[in-house]
Amino acid sequence: MNGIVSRENLGRNGLELVVEETRKFDKIVRDTYEEVAMNLFGTKVPSGFAVFAYGSPGRIELVGGDSDADIFLVEKEKTPRSTEFKKRLKERWGTFGFSKVDLPPWGTYDEIDIYLEKSLVEGNQVLETRFLAGDESVMQEVSQRKQKFDSIERGLRNIIFNRLYFNQYFRQRIRDGALNLKYCPGGSRDFLFVYWQDKLDRMIRKEPDDPLYSPRVQNGLNRLFAQGKIPEGNFKGVLEAINFMVELRSDVLAINRDTLDRGLTFLDNQTLERLHSIGYLSPENVRSVFNEYRQRIKGLSQLVWEETIQKAGSIRGRNWITHFREAYDSETHEDIRERIPSDDPLISTALIWGASESGQKVLFDNLARKYHQTGDWSLIGSLVCSPLCDAEVLHHFGTGQLKERGYGYLLRVVARNKNVKKETLKSIAEDPRLESRYTEVAKSALEGGNGVANNQV
Repeated sequence: MNGIVSRENLGRNGLELVVEETRKFDKIVRDTYEEVAMNLFGTKVPSGFAVFAYGSPGRIELVGGDSDADIFLVEKEKTPRSTEFKKRLKERWGTFGFSKVDLPPWGTYDEIDIYLEKSLVEGNQVLETRFLAGDESVMQEVSQRKQKFDSIERGLRNIIFNRLYFNQYFRQRIRDGALNLKYCPGGSRDFLFVYWQDKLDRMIRKEPDDPLYSPRVQNGLNRLFAQGKIPEGNFKGVLEAINFMVELRSDVLAINRDTLDRGLTFLDNQTLERLHSIGYLSPENVRSVFNEYRQRIKGLSQLVWEETIQKAGSIRGRNWITHFREAYDSETHEDIRERIPSDDPLISTALIWGASESGQKVLFDNLARKYHQTGDWSLIGSLVCSPLCDAEVLHHFGTGQLKERGYGYLLRVVARNKNVKKETLKSIAEDPRLESRYTEVAKSALEGGNGVANNQV
């Protein structure tokens, strides 16, 4: 435990902590991979396999305490032996005390191509992968696919959709008035946008990724500072806030390890009292400092948002910036919003979110009809996220397009929508073709209602 006991101690060691935790993770994954491979194949480096970190360990941001193990096994082709390899690996990694081992059931070259082409979520998982062990020819195949499917356009779509999505999702993740340390404005989920902005900026400038073994959020923050986007005083304040957020979340994960809240990080009164018992200051003080620091991270996220808009505008023209701002602004009158040109996919996404956030039901329904047959992941995601989305629209996508490979994550979004019908939830939950991660939210909604579905780990 970090045991923060005074105001001066806050926010000093968080990023050092994640580097240390990620190094431990890397060793566990490598050693286990080689051990299981030797037992099954008679070699530590069987041909046609490689293992990668993704998610927070992929970004060198693994929080201690009680984290998930995000591990991605790539296989040249799926065979009974490769299935057995994956099964044994998951079982073995499960003995190391992670809250869960998140090992996607997919990972062939063809499957990677599908997710990179169609999905923002699983596509991001592939793009964030970091090679740990295995056949280096497989690593090269994955690298080539990243280069093929990643682009400036995808980077813009990714930041814009996810920023608008998380603005809403953060509201859904409040539990009995308590904020979630990860999923709240200025929480640790906002670190992603700093990394994505850094990655986008490097693509635009045709610069390589930062090769340092350091947290991606730190690399992105350093780049913004070096470019003069953040004054030195603000830079130090944001860095302290990021460090603090990592330390606090690590300790909350640790104290929740043996409770019903394992894997969750709500800053409720019970959690604050537990923190106090391990050496933190009073609940009032911790809540106050948390709110102060998350405001700094919110400011950083707003800077990233503005940088993204300016980058898109430099490509699409100044008029685009005006149209885009009008499209997503909740203050835009419906008559003005419906006249905004919508051929551009980024503006189309913004129009859906703008209509939703401002409660413009007629316009939203028109947009839902317009994109009824779309295959665009971000447009479908924008529609099914909305509290204005009708049950029939949710049913149309939830029982049709979203069951195709590459769209499955959005079934989780459909299942969290308060308007979804029981018929739709049952269709998702009981479909044997779907992976468990795509059915589990629907099952929770059927068993415990919308509130339970929105507060899963």
